Amino acid sequence: MAVVYRKFSVKTFDEWDMRGKLEAIASVDSALVSKDPNFSAGFNADLNQVLYEIVWAVVRGHITKWDAKPIFTHAMALHPDMCSQVVEVLAMVELETTTHETFARMRENLIGLMQALGLERMYRERLELETLSDVGIVKNKKLFHTKQIKVRTKMFYKQQKFNLLREECEGYAKLITELNQSLQPNITPQTMITVIRSLIGCFNLDPNRVLDLILEAMECRPIEHNFYTSLLKLFPCQSATLTELFRFRMSACTTLAMQKPVFTSMALLVQAGVLSLDEIYAWLTPEDSKMLEDSRQAEESAQEYARKANVISTKDKDKDKKEEKEEVKEREPFHDNKPNSNLKIPFCVALLEIGDWQHYEEIASRYPDYYLASFPTISNALARLCHVSIDPCYRSVYMLPSRAGGRPIPPLHNPYALPTCHTADDVAHILMPIVCSFGPHIARHPSLMVKLLRVARVVLAKAEESGSGKEHDVFYYEFLSALDEALLPGLSVLSCNPCIAEEIWETIKFYPYEYRFKLYGKWKNETMSAHPVLVRIRTDLLKKAKYVMMRVTKETIKPISRSIAKLTHNCPATILDYVVKQIQLYDNLISPVVDSLKYLTSLSFDVLAFCIVETLTTNKERLINAGMAVSPWLNSLSTFCGAVYKKYPIELCGVLQFIANQLKAERSVDLLILQEILQKMGGTDTSEGLTSEQIEAMSGGEVLRREAGTYQQERNTKRSSQRLKEVLLQNNLAIPLLLLIAQQRSCIVYNQTESPHLKLVGKLYDQCQETLAQFGAYLFQVISLEEVSERLPSIGSLLSECHINSDVAFFLARPTVSAKILARFDELRRSNRSDDRKQLYIDASTEVLTPLAEEIRPHFPSKLWEEMHPSFFVTFWTLNLSDLEVPTGSYKREVARFNDNITQLQKVPKDEPAALATKRKKELERIMSLRDKLLEEENRQQEHVDRVIGRLTQEKERWFTQRVACLPKNDTVTAFLQLCLFPRCTFTTLDALYCARFVKMMHELKTPNFSTLIFCDRMFCDITYTVASCTEQEAHRYGQFLHGTLQMVMHWHSSSDNYERECAKFPGFVTRFRVSKMESNDYVDYENYRHVVHKWHFKITKALVTCLESGDYIQIRNAILVLQSILTCFPAIVNLANVIDKRIEKVKKDEKNNRNDLYVLANSYSGRLRAKKSKLLQEKDFHQVRKPDEKRPPQQGGEPATNGVDPKGSEEDKKVDHNSSTNDSSKLDNNTNDQNDADSRRKDAKRNKTDADDDDVKEVGPDSDESTNDSDSLRKSKRQKTDGSGKNNDDPHARVKQPQDDSPNKRKKERKRERSVDEAVDGDPKRQRGDRRSNGRPIEQVDAEVVELDRDDKKRSSRRRKET
Repeated sequence: MAVVYRKFSVKTFDEWDMRGKLEAIASVDSALVSKDPNFSAGFNADLNQVLYEIVWAVVRGHITKWDAKPIFTHAMALHPDMCSQVVEVLAMVELETTTHETFARMRENLIGLMQALGLERMYRERLELETLSDVGIVKNKKLFHTKQIKVRTKMFYKQQKFNLLREECEGYAKLITELNQSLQPNITPQTMITVIRSLIGCFNLDPNRVLDLILEAMECRPIEHNFYTSLLKLFPCQSATLTELFRFRMSACTTLAMQKPVFTSMALLVQAGVLSLDEIYAWLTPEDSKMLEDSRQAEESAQEYARKANVISTKDKDKDKKEEKEEVKEREPFHDNKPNSNLKIPFCVALLEIGDWQHYEEIASRYPDYYLASFPTISNALARLCHVSIDPCYRSVYMLPSRAGGRPIPPLHNPYALPTCHTADDVAHILMPIVCSFGPHIARHPSLMVKLLRVARVVLAKAEESGSGKEHDVFYYEFLSALDEALLPGLSVLSCNPCIAEEIWETIKFYPYEYRFKLYGKWKNETMSAHPVLVRIRTDLLKKAKYVMMRVTKETIKPISRSIAKLTHNCPATILDYVVKQIQLYDNLISPVVDSLKYLTSLSFDVLAFCIVETLTTNKERLINAGMAVSPWLNSLSTFCGAVYKKYPIELCGVLQFIANQLKAERSVDLLILQEILQKMGGTDTSEGLTSEQIEAMSGGEVLRREAGTYQQERNTKRSSQRLKEVLLQNNLAIPLLLLIAQQRSCIVYNQTESPHLKLVGKLYDQCQETLAQFGAYLFQVISLEEVSERLPSIGSLLSECHINSDVAFFLARPTVSAKILARFDELRRSNRSDDRKQLYIDASTEVLTPLAEEIRPHFPSKLWEEMHPSFFVTFWTLNLSDLEVPTGSYKREVARFNDNITQLQKVPKDEPAALATKRKKELERIMSLRDKLLEEENRQQEHVDRVIGRLTQEKERWFTQRVACLPKNDTVTAFLQLCLFPRCTFTTLDALYCARFVKMMHELKTPNFSTLIFCDRMFCDITYTVASCTEQEAHRYGQFLHGTLQMVMHWHSSSDNYERECAKFPGFVTRFRVSKMESNDYVDYENYRHVVHKWHFKITKALVTCLESGDYIQIRNAILVLQSILTCFPAIVNLANVIDKRIEKVKKDEKNNRNDLYVLANSYSGRLRAKKSKLLQEKDFHQVRKPDEKRPPQQGGEPATNGVDPKGSEEDKKVDHNSSTNDSSKLDNNTNDQNDADSRRKDAKRNKTDADDDDVKEVGPDSDESTNDSDSLRKSKRQKTDGSGKNNDDPHARVKQPQDDSPNKRKKERKRERSVDEAVDGDPKRQRGDRRSNGRPIEQVDAEVVELDRDDKKRSSRRRKET
């Protein structure tokens, strides 16, 4: 080794004669003088370093031996112990030069120095034989070595026979008597060692034999081990002597029974510190490497066994079984009555039996985890130690009667033994490490597992009741380690013990699901693959599981359920994970497997919940066909989740939290699982798949919805729905999950913009929408509205902080608002005995809705409130379909069904058993009770609807801004459509019907400043973009809304009586707005209305044909879905039906074998349309058409007519009305007209406005350009139906041409009326002021008769304003 000079330097030795020698002497003197004069030189580190460096200077040749000799002579003269110290330094340097080949050639200098110093006597004591020979002290090395062996043999091993005569037997007899006497208090180790010394001296006894007799006495009386260990501490002997004696005694033992006392004595002496563990462990066999090799071979054998299980073998089965038996035989541990060459195992057992856990842990750390515990004897000793330690704590929490074996276990009488546990902290600090050391081998001791689980259950239950912080509870987390390392793996080793599984569940259930699932995950994925015994068990269980799952059918549920339960009792994670994987592959297994799980333990059900969540967290593809469809495995797993969660009490929080986390990550595909859970457990289904009768019933009360609005009965989901509710509330997941779905619904379109398939985006959006509606309906059904209002943020917070759209915000707040109104109404009714309940309801509504209206005002543009009042906005969004109408038909159907059931049940069969009679009577009472509840509910809802209508009647006056001297703006209708109608009509099916009903209600209430004509015209004239922008489900809902609106329109169209009764004098059909009283000719007559309806049908046809011809998947699909929804009302005209049928046939031809879903949709609609064609009307029956021989008046100035017809009047132009059916078809077939022609026609219409007003007859409806004002159709149809006296012809089919009055006044009034109709349909004239001028003046100034107020009216209005 390289030497670094610290006391000196190389320069010191180079200048040795000049100053180096003096410096060395001074260093020696200072090292000696600086210390205590009584010091021992051997402990002077500074002096050792000085001498060491001088010796190495001689070895390296920096100085000669003669230069160094004076220094050593001087040092030896200063202190008597220096000679020994110098020899020690020389021996150390000699050892270094011998062990390193680099310094071997320098050894001669060292030998020369030794010879020069001449310390031969000490050299003989300290130096090795080789060195002594080199120095010259030993002349013949071989002869000296032989002599040395003889002397040592004679000294240590040769028996001196003369001592047998010298030793007296009486001394040994007295010694044995003294060692084995009854130990009285006055007999102590100190007195005993005095007696032993006396005996040795008196009788000349051999000390080694005396020591052997002491050990034998200790082996015979182990209970007195404290006395003997103290005695041996006082006995003057070396630990090596004791070790040799134990080794000699062990060699004389021929059985395990004889070995046990020896090992016990050894363990006691090691525990007491008399012997060193390393000295004893060194001669214990076998070597550690041999035991480690055995452990490695066991692991490899287990892995090979698992590998062979998945390989199809062609060997003889009997031969395989024979090999397996031989392999098992090789693994059997040694027999307890036979001696074994492995001495480390019984020594470890002895350590554990005396309670020496520390030394056993030190030995166990040399081997793999749980290796020593795999030996049965060690496992039993560990269990006995744990029983002794836990017994006091166990007795304090769980006491058994004595006759049931509840006897206390006595503690170990050993001051060095493991202490007993009296508190939970003692168990955590003392017992838990021992339990963890068992590993899976704790399965050999179920009683110990039960004791530990019962103690833990009591401790955890008290901690949960007291609410103490778990972060400071050591037991809380130490027991988790015990579960992870010992209890759960031990359960896997047990053979079908459901009792232990239930005991584990009763304890582990106090932990949150996060901790439990983490335990299950490590148990299944790591522990079961880490230990040989568990690997074999897992392989065998999988074999049995495969065998069982291949035989699962509906007919074998009972035996299969027992087999699955037996497999899962002790190792549920492995089996249930395999079951879940099979369900993902074969969806026909879902129903029988769910029924087969009825015998599972509670722990198995909890593990099943973990397996489901773990499967969902895998990185499996959730979408297939390039993202066009959901993967079958996710569909199967969702169905399984809904069924199994409903039927069994399984942990729900895990899967719900997983869905919430997915929504936070902006992934919504897993909402499919939530839909299934809500449907199966909550009994809440989406309203998309319901029939028309069910949808009608959903607008009724709770009883009607439950009985006629869903497919499943409430009693089948009552318990599961309650469980789902408790999980949502206890874990605070209800409202956050709802808000996350709403936020995901809002952002999914933007986040999925780069998706290659727009169809996928629509599906994900529809899924979010359906789940939101379904989840919201469930929450409002099972959770009290007071609790919802406490948890739900306010409307303002939802709109601003939660970033939720108004449709979702009001969907969430609507039930609470209604509940607040009813609660306030009840308070007012109780406090006020007034009979005017409608007024009380209005007051209650005002109190609740006024603050709400003010709250939402800042969240919308201020311009909006110039068009409509906030109260209208709030009213529209807070009402439901059940607030506007009573589903009388549904109530009648259900009452009739109940009456039929009652009639059947009242028929008593002959010889009816008593049990059936009782059952029939109970069923009869239940049905009669339901019938009474239905009738009562119908009456209550009718009263509620009457109160709501009364409130709306009073509120309608301030809904829309009253404008003087101008017509209602299109902006008002646009705002209503954009912010109210469109968002809600596509939200749910019920909302779509509500929107249609609300519009009808506004018309029936004669809402001021609201034009039904403008609304319908804006609604029907161009639906292309609306249809194209819908998702699949939105298209369904939008079609439902159009269907409801078209039903209203066609109801008025069907009969003049209906029109006159419901529309004729209503504000919604005003074509000329006056401040004073309206005149009779300010309203649209019936025939003009029929013309407008014809135009609307034409516009709808054109829009849908545009979508069908686009070639875009979304547009074609949505157009067909809308057509299916409105089929009962549209098309109603033969020629329009032919146009649509032609496009549908083209779609079928193009999409067959290309996009099959479009082909199926088109084919379905085509069949339904053709079945309806026989009931369609001809155009002449739909509205009055001009006679073929009626000529068009000439245009002035030679300019072309506004409709683009040749002014010369070509032959085709004369046949326009006669061939209107053909004209409409050709018009729609060529709906891609050149835009330039349309622009020129619009300019011509503007230039010839005045000339056009002089025309008496113009073309009707579809022949006019689509881009012109929609009032053209209305104006033309009015002229065709207006007779010479200015009155409307009530006959819808009258075709006789009326004489025309050409008087200037009459024609002037006619033009004014037409212009007012034009403005009523087109909207605000200010938007078109640049196109509608007369002699440079605005149209408002030209229509002086309309704009100018009556002077008396002015005066009266001015007087009222001043008074106000």
